[in-house]
Amino acid sequence: RLVRFEQDADAVRARLESKDGVGTTHRADVMLAADGIHSAARRQLYPDEGVPRWSRLVLYRGVTRSAPFLSGRTMVQMGNRAQKFVCYPISRAAYDEGASLTNWIACVQAGEREALKPEDWNRRAEAEAFLPRYAGWRFPGLELADLVRGADDIFEFPMVDRDPLPRWTHGRVTLLGDAAHPMYPIGSNGATQAILDARVLADQLAGTDAAGAPDALLRYEADRLPKTAQIVLANRGHGPDYVMQVFEERAPDGFAHVHDVASQQELEDIAAGYKKIVGLDIETVNAKMRGV
Repeated sequence: RLVRFEQDADAVRARLESKDGVGTTHRADVMLAADGIHSAARRQLYPDEGVPRWSRLVLYRGVTRSAPFLSGRTMVQMGNRAQKFVCYPISRAAYDEGASLTNWIACVQAGEREALKPEDWNRRAEAEAFLPRYAGWRFPGLELADLVRGADDIFEFPMVDRDPLPRWTHGRVTLLGDAAHPMYPIGSNGATQAILDARVLADQLAGTDAAGAPDALLRYEADRLPKTAQIVLANRGHGPDYVMQVFEERAPDGFAHVHDVASQQELEDIAAGYKKIVGLDIETVNAKMRGV
């Protein structure tokens, strides 16, 4: 783990410490801090930032092998802003065998007195901690309780993010991924945006010598910081999941057909608006491909 870094005009020196407490120092032209939401580099750069911003929502995740539901390739999202359930198949091999390896996420509100726990992907939980809240939830072809109970392991973590930073790059040091822009896990953008960070960063550093590295980091930041800041803020509005809230508010007692509540054009506009923010609209993607 990173303990601390120091830099001068020519290089950066990172002090690392192993799990058994052995420290080493490494010298480099640049330091790319991709050390997650608990980033030590970010904490050194912004010591007064404090703890992550909690939505007071808690996520439970698991993976279950089961019989396929609906088409066998269907993604299900149900619920509203306060509570939802999302699941989708993640294995072509299981599909070819007539089964489904399904990733699922249950999102519930925390209790009024529940405190923020450390953001840890490896904290295990039990189904009964949240499954009773889904009593009475029905979806054709999907047995929610069976899906949850069929998981070998269930993991719990709070849904947190941080406010966008004014800058990531300080001399020969910059941030990327969750260290730079932790966001709510909506729209599959946590890993996606980190991958885009890496691509832009690699493009800017390619062919750059040590003297030009700080300027390359600034160009990377100029490209990626405003884009990811938009996504952080959009995800606070629940991104494309906002469509579920539309139906909750307009048809709380149910409906016969989706178009009785929202037109096809409105649904497409909601999806297109978010795609534009995250850079996945057709025009943006095509422009990127022309530049490859």
